[in-house]
Amino acid sequence: IEYEQIAFNETVAVCRTPLVKDCDVQGPEICRTEYESECWTKQEVHDVEDDVVTCATEVEEKCEDETSGYTTNTKCSKWPKEVCSVSKKRVQKYTPITGCTKEPR
Repeated sequence: IEYEQIAFNETVAVCRTPLVKDCDVQGPEICRTEYESECWTKQEVHDVEDDVVTCATEVEEKCEDETSGYTTNTKCSKWPKEVCSVSKKRVQKYTPITGCTKEPR
């Protein structure tokens, strides 16, 4: 695995619910910094090799000679069988990465 530092633009959705001041509550005034959690999620793309299975139904046949007196006949039997092969294919998979910070409000 090789790592490299590159810069790129990325759109990240940030969701937050702001605090709402309630002026109807009676009591002493308290001055303090309130914090809100601000969280984001982005999808990290990975190029990976995935196993791809391809299957096909083939008909197998077996023939045998049967002798009856002076006559020989060929008797054949057929039956289906599933034949599969595995190959590698490059695909993109995604890993969600989530982060949160506490922001003063």
